[in-house]
Amino acid sequence: MKNKLSIIMTAYNVADYISSSIDSVIAQTNRNFNLVIVDDCSTDETQKIIRSYEKKYDWISVICHKENSGVSTSRNTGLANADGEFVTFIDGDDWVEPNYVDHFLEIFSDKDVDMVTCGFYNQTENGKVKNKIAKHQTSIVGRDEAVKQIIKMTGTVMGYTWNKAYIRSIIEENNLSFQTDLDLMEDQVFNVEYATVARKFYFDNVPLYHYISRKGSITQKFAMENVRDVGVARMKVYKTIRESTRNEKDQI
Repeated sequence: MKNKLSIIMTAYNVADYISSSIDSVIAQTNRNFNLVIVDDCSTDETQKIIRSYEKKYDWISVICHKENSGVSTSRNTGLANADGEFVTFIDGDDWVEPNYVDHFLEIFSDKDVDMVTCGFYNQTENGKVKNKIAKHQTSIVGRDEAVKQIIKMTGTVMGYTWNKAYIRSIIEENNLSFQTDLDLMEDQVFNVEYATVARKFYFDNVPLYHYISRKGSITQKFAMENVRDVGVARMKVYKTIRESTRNEKDQI
């Protein structure tokens, strides 16, 4: 059976966590997917662990970078090796609920939409959930509302890629990729670029992804380079929205 969903898992020095992440994918109730793991030249036991899973499961493929290139390059490598009709992303130190895959495939099957989202648990390493889980809500929205929700710094949509599934042909036909010059907010830029070429979006806040906030992660650190990345990302987002609005006016 052709894989309906390609899961792209990025990893860098996550030997203590990646087994839990992969095991949560193995436990999926819907088996219509494959897993592409991209290791960004880890220096710990990460490569050894993921190679052992690749030997055991024929639906897991592993690609190892020869030099550390950053998460954007890793995601681009994953996209280049994905063959599913749909794609989603998982970070190698997070994990997902058993119906994560089923949620995306069921909605894509039932609804005529170009993006599907789910909610998430934002939790600490000891399992404490930091975000409030709201009453279950769903909505189908257009491009303007989608962009508005993606660039918001709160809510259950935001700029992440791991709580969203995409149609791969839209990514390919529009030559979309992650900005390799950004270490922060590269996912928001990608999502806005995707949203401006997509039509309809299914937003669902059912929490199926476990995002683990770890000490020492790049999003936890404050540095001048991070300030630069945020500024550059916001400019790219603004430029994408402006060009999309201009193109829409030209078509009227």
